[in-house]
Amino acid sequence: MAVTGNRRAVVSVQSRECSPELLERLSGSTLFPERPVGATIVAVVCRGGGTLLYVTAPRMVDADRQVEYFLGLLPEDRAEDRAEDRAGGSPPRRERVVIGSLDDSSPRWLSDKLLDPTNAEATRLRAAVRDFVTTERQAGAEVELSYFEPSRHLQDYATALGLPGDQADADHIPLGTKSAGRAMFRTIGIDVPAGTPLCHDVGALAEAVADLVLAGRRRLVLKLSSTAYGAGMGNATLDLTDVTGTDRAGVVRAVAERLPGSHLVDGKLSWAEFAALIARAGIVAEEFVEADELRSPSFQGRVTRGGDVECVSTHDQVLGGVGLTYVGSSFPADAAYRATVVEYGLRVGRYLVERGVTTGDYGVDFIAARRGDAFQVLGCELNLRATGTRHGFVMASQLLDTLPDVDGRLFTDAPEGRSERVYQASDAITDPTLVGMTPGRLIDAVERSPLRYDHVRRTGTVLHMLSALPRYGKFGAVCIGRDAVEAAELMRRTRDLARDAAARTA
Repeated sequence: MAVTGNRRAVVSVQSRECSPELLERLSGSTLFPERPVGATIVAVVCRGGGTLLYVTAPRMVDADRQVEYFLGLLPEDRAEDRAEDRAGGSPPRRERVVIGSLDDSSPRWLSDKLLDPTNAEATRLRAAVRDFVTTERQAGAEVELSYFEPSRHLQDYATALGLPGDQADADHIPLGTKSAGRAMFRTIGIDVPAGTPLCHDVGALAEAVADLVLAGRRRLVLKLSSTAYGAGMGNATLDLTDVTGTDRAGVVRAVAERLPGSHLVDGKLSWAEFAALIARAGIVAEEFVEADELRSPSFQGRVTRGGDVECVSTHDQVLGGVGLTYVGSSFPADAAYRATVVEYGLRVGRYLVERGVTTGDYGVDFIAARRGDAFQVLGCELNLRATGTRHGFVMASQLLDTLPDVDGRLFTDAPEGRSERVYQASDAITDPTLVGMTPGRLIDAVERSPLRYDHVRRTGTVLHMLSALPRYGKFGAVCIGRDAVEAAELMRRTRDLARDAAARTA
């Protein structure tokens, strides 16, 4: 392979390092590291002309078929590919994608699985990673270790390999806790819902919540403060609307009696188990914001290696359960508050740089509360990591070969001329009739249908998280349309197509 001097090579280990107990309870969560594989293939290999070693555990189902599907989303006769071919600098695309899988479906972090010194299979995979790094360096590539969130394990592994990592230093992990996020928002002038200080036991929580009740806030959200509980699974709701009186001691007793009746988002936890986590994680309570309409916009940002702060994208999150669990998103966030979300998100990024963050992804969740004709945007929480919106955005923007304009919208060259594209994304398209379906079957069904992504029209459905299909009847999709109505219709038809395909092969 000839030396190119600027080609990119990536070792991708998308380890979600939240509570292993949560990973065990959350359906299909051990497969979360596989969510961005398609987006990464399109970005690094198809668009970037680079090379990728993607680590997964458990093994990808129908791995070759999945890789072929993602590589086929864009035509191979791109100008970048032709230039590389003329220079003799790059082998065919399929040879530039390596899936390094471990046969381990335990709820351990992917980093633990890869770095396990007692596992012979992991030892062989680490040797393969080192060989990949050596080969790519000798070929003149710039090699990096890409991961999902700040990780002491992967940061040390990157150092051992002599590679740069792409997330914030692990010493900054505490900045992503719920209590630290609330303090940050207040410091930089972003309003937050009324709430309590950080509490470390149920007694202190009852005291603090009583003060909220006495101030007239009786519908509350309880949030474990640790970064170990993602997707809202460390939250609970508590309705105290029938707790009355002005005697503080009486209100404290009433709150203490009612706390065990809190509705836990993680329905597999008991109150006793949740309460036991408070001492370790800490907890805050916030008022459950009430308004004529509530939305959940998010900001996706990045601190570059040069210390600059970038707006990557904005979304409106789709929340399930009691409105606290992330299941998908729509791009971009509504124009009614998008500019405010961007302004606040960049403000957060500058705060992180001031605290010493020198690189990495971050996400900021907001509450947009409409009262009358106007929306108020409140800070909700900071995620010092990539978020569930990232892989959908990377896939869409790379397929469309564009980035958001100054208004946060995607425009692309299409048959009708320069025009806007929006999308809906979901990680949780679930139906019990899909259990047993292989990724290849669903890929074939979409590829034979009008729903498939068309790189000329620049619309259509792209699948992901396909290995969750056989066991969980679950997959993800990014549905790109000319407007929100078309994107929503594509998502609906994709769900229907999957069910129909399952029925035909039952």
